[in-house]
Amino acid sequence: MNNAAPFRGGWLAAGIGLLLLFPLSSPDAFFLDVFTTGFLLAAFAASWDVVGGLSGQITLGHALPFGAAAYACAVLTTLAGWPLPLAVAAAVLLAVAVGAGIGALSAPLAGPFVALLTLALGEIAHEVAVGHTFFSGTGGYAWGGEGGIPVALPWRDAPPFPSYYAALGFLCLASFGMLRFSRSGMGLILRAVAGSPVTAQASGIPIARFKRLAFAVGSGFAGAAGAGFVVHVGRATAADLSLELSFQAATFAAVGGRGTIVGPVVAALVLHVLFQGLSLHPSARVLLYALTLLVALRFFPGGVVGTARYLASRLGRREGARPPRRRGRNRNGEGTP
Repeated sequence: MNNAAPFRGGWLAAGIGLLLLFPLSSPDAFFLDVFTTGFLLAAFAASWDVVGGLSGQITLGHALPFGAAAYACAVLTTLAGWPLPLAVAAAVLLAVAVGAGIGALSAPLAGPFVALLTLALGEIAHEVAVGHTFFSGTGGYAWGGEGGIPVALPWRDAPPFPSYYAALGFLCLASFGMLRFSRSGMGLILRAVAGSPVTAQASGIPIARFKRLAFAVGSGFAGAAGAGFVVHVGRATAADLSLELSFQAATFAAVGGRGTIVGPVVAALVLHVLFQGLSLHPSARVLLYALTLLVALRFFPGGVVGTARYLASRLGRREGARPPRRRGRNRNGEGTP
């Protein structure tokens, strides 16, 4: 049983090693782009797990901090002329503030009412982004609406290899940070709040404050992923605030295993690379995500990680239930230990 943690760490290290070596196989630029986007979406899915898995606050509007950070990067660099690093830092802080605001609104609520509130907030932001078109200035271009807002980048065409490794490095660092948070004292309190809010409140835990904390932390990582995404694609659009994006994050978490952080990362990366790599139509991808979610909820409620842990515990009990070997003497009359 003590080998469980090194075994998981070994598999993760092997997976990261394969991803580091993948560009050396001279893949097509399309697949490098698919993986780069997949790394950023995997970090976004893990940030959903901080809110929906770790603290049990099911959110259907997690694209709101993601898209808010994306639009902040675009507006600050293109319209305000801010340098990109400063705009990214401001965008992440804005996402944290957005998350804290959502947490403050949803703190008195529970269960499906949290999902409905976050869904409504996300859809309001999406509709504002879709319907709001403005001009960049005197004689300028029309920005906003479906076309979105471009990001003023220091480079013209980002080479695919640096983008790939930068996104992979961001995913590793963000996942490590979220894992450390989930295993900290605050993370354990959030798990207690998710398990039984009544018991946690009876124990003196200020559950409203910890709910706000979960939304703020998860939204901060979502905003960082959104900033990275918009820097990669070069434009913030209304799709960054869409319900489809929030639904994808919830699906990845359910398939990978809620509250595990690593499970949603692996599920997001595998499903995105599989569906996007096959160049499926967006409507077909949504249908496949929905079917995958239904199968996971019906047959694997603990997700991939939860099912693997269950099977490992079953095998461990069988090994422990084996009767000890009887002591006796062999045919030569010698004793056996």
